[in-house]
Amino acid sequence: MRRRVLAAALGAGLAMVAVLPTAAAADAGGARPPATLVVPGNNYHPESITAAANGDLYVASITTGEVVRFRAGVWAAETFVPVGVNLGTAGVLVDDVRRVLWTCDIDLSFQQPTKLKAFNLRTGAAVASYTVPDRGVCADIVLVRGDVFITDTVDPTVQPALPGRILRLTTPSRASAVGGTLSVWSADPAFTEPTGGLQINGIAYDGRNAVYTTNYSSGTLVRVGIAPDGSALPATKVTLPRTLQNPDGIRMLDAYRLLVTENPGPLSVIDVRTGAITLVGTFDQPTSVVRSGGSLFVAEGQVLRLQQGQPPNLPFKVQRIPAPLGW
Repeated sequence: MRRRVLAAALGAGLAMVAVLPTAAAADAGGARPPATLVVPGNNYHPESITAAANGDLYVASITTGEVVRFRAGVWAAETFVPVGVNLGTAGVLVDDVRRVLWTCDIDLSFQQPTKLKAFNLRTGAAVASYTVPDRGVCADIVLVRGDVFITDTVDPTVQPALPGRILRLTTPSRASAVGGTLSVWSADPAFTEPTGGLQINGIAYDGRNAVYTTNYSSGTLVRVGIAPDGSALPATKVTLPRTLQNPDGIRMLDAYRLLVTENPGPLSVIDVRTGAITLVGTFDQPTSVVRSGGSLFVAEGQVLRLQQGQPPNLPFKVQRIPAPLGW
């Protein structure tokens, strides 16, 4: 049973989401990024990817907990969070205002509590740590109006199933990661499917008045409106022409277009007004995506291969493709 649960968690990939860097960060450092960035290690399984405003990329390992950084203009992997600091790292998010990297520190055996941690962007030193309450499992991260929002994909070993949730971290100063309070922002029934398994996963903010999240097990896309006082409005499911397959990392391109990675291969754009899905490309079991300047960077986590006990296609990679015109 434990092995099946662990495999399910590994297969989920437990996404990431980060704020989009500005277009000015395009190809920072003067050297255009290569088409492929190589992630070191034969057991890395890159889960989440995020970008800083200066173009630096951060890639997390769901299996070892390590986070590597690709400095803009250099494009060679260097250790940022060493192995052993996090048990496993799911979502990651650069917070340029607080000057930290947020990470979801998770235990895939679900014996240790999940923690939302912050690391200094300059030194890599640990800055803050917040335990997710009630056996929550931090999957993905996004900034919303200066607060840090995370998805709780729930501990699948608990029966009856716990509700999926979105939690919000508020800090006394939006320039600091310390002294914050982590609380439940929404536990809407639309987040949780009766079939159980991992629930909501990716999370993205449209920059205006709504947060979007995906359900990994059911393949649904959910919209949560933000009330004028900042509280959550009732969630609604976005009608789609097909069910998403293991949707993982998501990212807003603008207020109406959402990038979605699906573990079997597709990277697509969804028009959240109409539900229309447009294929951007197909990758080797992608887990997350980030736009930096004029490029999209796609992490190939190969989590389905990991779940099935198959060897990975080495080396692990982050693939770069030019962002289509108009993006």
